[in-house]
Amino acid sequence: MDIRLHACSYSLHTDPYKTSYTPPPFYLLRLQVLGFANALVHGEMKQIAPGDLLMYSPGEPYHLRVGEEGEETESGDYFLLCDGTWVDEWWTRYERDTLKRIPLDDHLLYLWQQLCTEQHRVNRNNQEIIGHMLCTFLLTIDQLILDSGQKRGHGSLRSNELVVKMKQYINDHALRPLRVEEVAHHAGLSVSRAVHLFKEVTGYTIIGYAGEIRMSHALERIQYTEASLESIAFSCGFGTYSYFHKCFKEKIGCSPGEFRKRPVILGREEQHHSTIQTMSGISPDAYRFLRS
Repeated sequence: MDIRLHACSYSLHTDPYKTSYTPPPFYLLRLQVLGFANALVHGEMKQIAPGDLLMYSPGEPYHLRVGEEGEETESGDYFLLCDGTWVDEWWTRYERDTLKRIPLDDHLLYLWQQLCTEQHRVNRNNQEIIGHMLCTFLLTIDQLILDSGQKRGHGSLRSNELVVKMKQYINDHALRPLRVEEVAHHAGLSVSRAVHLFKEVTGYTIIGYAGEIRMSHALERIQYTEASLESIAFSCGFGTYSYFHKCFKEKIGCSPGEFRKRPVILGREEQHHSTIQTMSGISPDAYRFLRS
């Protein structure tokens, strides 16, 4: 099966940001999940809101702008770069539009998060796992697009709204001590109902989901800041460094210290291409594209 994941990550912008990449030689997918941005769609800059999926084929121009100079802003998105003959075949199955509105489906977001995690693992030969996960991910997008016009039942819609409300609260407060009781209270539910509903819809426990958010922030801070590992552990909501170390090694496959030494940090001096591929999961071609 010829399918390759070149880069996969979550981006959070709290300051104005803009970029104009050279036309990428990959398929580029970007899903807005928080706040707003503006992107090039059919030759025009259009506002992108949560639930808007951008899909570009190789060679299409890509321009992104978040906020305006001097304004407060917040924008969060998942993105990935991929290619291969399997992806070519997937792309041609349907007529693809650059901008498509889809539900912020928990299963799709889970797959996106897992692809990010698998790409960061540094001591496993996991390319076959990534390939199968990427196939599942792309087919899930098709299913969401096909189902997007269908109406959900009132009970299901209400449940999803409550879970979205709980997830947003967790996203906003995960980096401090967080109790299940306050999440349930925010959604207007009993603890038992909140716990059951959250697990049923997302597949995560409330505390497990908070842990995913904390680990995501920790990965970003290890890669892109010079803060000490101990301060990162505390600032990301882990009670002790030993607990953070244990969770990190179980999730990523190496210690935080080992991870900091190995990944490529965009914007710093280029490392050897084999190091880029092995240690960060970002392919050399994707690295050059993201540096462009």
